[in-house]
Amino acid sequence: MNIPLSRDFSDIPDRPGIYAVRHRYQGLLYIGKTKSLRSRFKGGHKAFLWAWLDQYKSEDVRIAVQTIPYSKNPELLLELEAIILRATEPPYNVKIPMES
Repeated sequence: MNIPLSRDFSDIPDRPGIYAVRHRYQGLLYIGKTKSLRSRFKGGHKAFLWAWLDQYKSEDVRIAVQTIPYSKNPELLLELEAIILRATEPPYNVKIPMES
């Protein structure tokens, strides 16, 4: 599900999942995981979400979400996020050290 950037996230499911913030020209900006997709964005997303997203035009940014059944395997969100981060290296994520 791709959702346009706005400050109203009623279209985002209130379920666990993985999300990505993508810019039309700059590509993937951020990847994250959460137990509640809607709450993550409505809650200000750690207060930094708007600080860096406000520099972009809202029509150029999309939020992609994929819900994941959390109760069956809570570690799955962490594993999926780590795999995606290593493969894509979005500029706004903290780098995950590669295992030796």
